[in-house]
Amino acid sequence: MTDSNHCVIIGDIKGSRKLVRWQDIFKELEITLKEVNQKFADGILMNFKPTVGDEFQGILVNVDSAYLVCVAIKSRVSADIYFGIGIGEVEKLSNEDVGMRGSAFYRARNALELCKKRKRGIIIKSSDAPNYMEDIINTLFYFINSFEKLWTRRQKEIVNYFRLHPDYTYERLSKHFRISKQSISQILKAAHWNVISEGELLVNKLLKILSSRDKDIDVKGINFTNKSKANLL
Repeated sequence: MTDSNHCVIIGDIKGSRKLVRWQDIFKELEITLKEVNQKFADGILMNFKPTVGDEFQGILVNVDSAYLVCVAIKSRVSADIYFGIGIGEVEKLSNEDVGMRGSAFYRARNALELCKKRKRGIIIKSSDAPNYMEDIINTLFYFINSFEKLWTRRQKEIVNYFRLHPDYTYERLSKHFRISKQSISQILKAAHWNVISEGELLVNKLLKILSSRDKDIDVKGINFTNKSKANLL
């Protein structure tokens, strides 16, 4: 069986050999991947699971929810992670999750190696030729990751929790963390959450476009702000 529009995500925990809490972090990863498999079940072709050493991988039906999956994983695991995302063909030789190959795997692996080389958190590869949409998304990934690297431990804790609970109000967040709403507001502002959330909204919209088989779609003139009326969701 082959399909040219599937999405492979390969993750790699940074500097795992130097992590003193490796067993605890690996357990976090296992639990997180099980939660991701349940939450995104309708969009998963092959469940996410650890593979070799400090790596894990999974396959999505398409790239629509790829960034949401990455956020769900990195927000729960207390270690930095590289994510290589590849879009393309997946060849499945049997009903088992073994012997699988295809351009989506090769591109995900290539994206992961580029992450390590360029010190990026996430990179996506959707074709073997230069791709305008891919460049835009990777630039947004770079901007978001640059902000993340500046976070304090407290900012990271609160922003990642907010990412996992986007429906929460500042009041609900303040009750969870047992601090004032004003403190929540100040922490999110210092972490540049408004800028990041705007960028993440745009990333998810662009991924929905990229999942279309028409990879050459013209994005000129589309309003990508929070108030966008474009039919991208």
